[in-house]
Amino acid sequence: MKFQCSKSDILANIQQAQNIVGQKTTLQILSNLLIVASNNEVSFTSTDLEIGLYSTCKVDVIAEGKTTVPAKKFFDIIRTLPDKQIDIETDENNTTHVKCGKSSYSIYGLPAEDFPQLPSFADVDHWEFSQSILKRIIKQTNYSISKDESRYVLNGIYIVLNASEIIGVATDGRRLAFAKQTGMSFRDSKIDFILPSKTINELSKLLNDEGNLKVYHKGNQVCFNIGSTTLITKLIEGNFPEYQAVIPDNTLYKAIFDNDEFSAALNRMSILTTDKTNSIKLLFKENTCTISANSPSIGEAFEDMEIEYAGPELPIAFNPHYLIEILKCIDSKKVTIELINSLKPGLIKHDDKFLAVIMPMRLE
Repeated sequence: MKFQCSKSDILANIQQAQNIVGQKTTLQILSNLLIVASNNEVSFTSTDLEIGLYSTCKVDVIAEGKTTVPAKKFFDIIRTLPDKQIDIETDENNTTHVKCGKSSYSIYGLPAEDFPQLPSFADVDHWEFSQSILKRIIKQTNYSISKDESRYVLNGIYIVLNASEIIGVATDGRRLAFAKQTGMSFRDSKIDFILPSKTINELSKLLNDEGNLKVYHKGNQVCFNIGSTTLITKLIEGNFPEYQAVIPDNTLYKAIFDNDEFSAALNRMSILTTDKTNSIKLLFKENTCTISANSPSIGEAFEDMEIEYAGPELPIAFNPHYLIEILKCIDSKKVTIELINSLKPGLIKHDDKFLAVIMPMRLE
C-alpha cells in the first residue's frame, strides 16, 4: 500500500475513527485503525465491537493495499506534522512508513485480515433526513440520560421514526426530555430503538447543521451514514418505559419566564446549594416569582423576578441544575412552566417540538 496526501486531507478522518478506539482492550487489534487504499480513496476504520466507524477521503493512491496501525500513535504523528505532502507506505511486514519533509516514522502494525469485519447494510432500506434534526433532538434530550447502569434501558435515547415524525426521549427517573420533528414524509412504516450514550456522544461530534444523513436499521444494530463517514452501533436491548404516562396532561397553572433572566437567576441561587441541600424554591405569585435558596451551613438568598403568571400563590422546589440544563437547550427568548401543585411534576415547554418533565423536591 502506498499513497500521497496532505495533513488536511486525512487528519479529520483519522480523528473521527480514533475516537472510537477504547482506552482499555484485551485485543490488540482493537487498538488499531484499519487503513484501506484503493481507487484514489483511503478509508480509516475502527471498532470496539460495540461501535464501528469508517471514514473515507480522496488521496493519490500509488499502490492499493491495506494494513492496520496503532490508532492513537498514528493520529498523534499525523497531527503534529506540518501541512505538507505526506507519503505513507506499508511493506510486506505491516510496517507503515510515514514521510513528511525531513521527518520519517516507521510504525509496526498488524495484518488487516485480523481486523473485525463491520456488518453490511446494503440490503436494508434507509430513512433520510436533515442532520440538523437529529442534532437538535440529541441536544434537547441527552442531558436526561440515566447514568445508573442497573437501569440499562435508560442509558440512552429512545428514537422513533414513523411515517410523519421523528421522536427522541430520555429519562433518568427524576426528569424526562422529549423532542420531536413533525411534517416528515417517510414511507408508511415505523422503527424504534434505544441508542447507547457512547454512540450519542460520537454522533454529536459528526452531525452538522447542513446536509442529510441516512439511517439503516437491522436487528440489534443501526447504521448512520453522514457524508463520507459511517457509524455503526449495537443498540440497547429492552423495552423503553411508557414515557407518555409521565407527561402531565392536566396542568392548572402557567408561568412564562424570560429564558436568559431565569437561567442567570438560577445560576446565582445555585451557588448556595450543596450535595445535601441541592434544591431551590420557586414561590409563584401574581406576575412574580421569588427564587430562594437556603443552606444551613452556608446561608440563604432570595431574588424576585417579573413573570407572566395569574394563578394562586404556589410554592414548589426543584433541583436548579436540572432546570439550568433544560433551559440551555431552549433557543427561544421565552420559556413556559406549567404546574399542578407543589407535589406534582412540572412541565417545561418550547413550541410543539420540545418539552421536559421535572420532578419536584421536598419543600423545607
